Amino acid sequence: MSRILRRILRRKEKPKGPGIPRSDFLKVRPVRNPQIEWDKNDDGNIVLRIPIKQEAARKKGISKVLVKIFPEPDVKEKKVQLDKVGSFLWELFDSNTTVEKVVNALNKEYKMIPREAEITLRLYFQQLSKRGLIGFLVPEELREKLKELAGDTETEAASAGKRDEAQSQPHKLPKKD
Repeated sequence: MSRILRRILRRKEKPKGPGIPRSDFLKVRPVRNPQIEWDKNDDGNIVLRIPIKQEAARKKGISKVLVKIFPEPDVKEKKVQLDKVGSFLWELFDSNTTVEKVVNALNKEYKMIPREAEITLRLYFQQLSKRGLIGFLVPEELREKLKELAGDTETEAASAGKRDEAQSQPHKLPKKD
C-alpha cells in the first residue's frame, strides 16, 4: 500500500533545458508584450488588460450547449493588477533596459542584494514569459551561444524521445541548473 502511495505522490521530473550563464543573463533585455495594454490605477499600481480569445474561452460538450442557451457575457479582456514591486518592474521592461540595469534598480529602490535580485528576477521572468506577458531581446553574440546550447540539448532529447522546451519556444530563457 505504501509503495503505491509513494508512486502516486512522487513528483515527475521535468526535463531540464540548457542553463544560461549569469553574465549572459544580465545582458538580456526584457520587453513587454505589445498586445497587452496597461495603465496605472489610483494607488500607482499597474493594471494589465490581457486580451482573451472568445473561442478559446469556450468549453466542449455540455458546456457548449449551455453557452447557446445562456450566452456568456461579452468579456474580451482579463485584468491583472500588479503589486508595488511588480509595477516598478513592469515599467522597466522596455526594449532598452538590460537585466543588469533592472537588478541595479531593484538594489537601489528596495535595498536588495544583487544576487538575491537576480534569482528573484529569473523566477519572475519565467512566470511572466510562461503567461506570454513578456519576451526577451537577446544580443546577437548570445543568440549564437543559445543555439549551440539548444543544439546539444536537442541531441540528448532526441535520444530520449523527448522534445526540449527551449527548442519549441526559443524566445523564453531556459532554466539554470
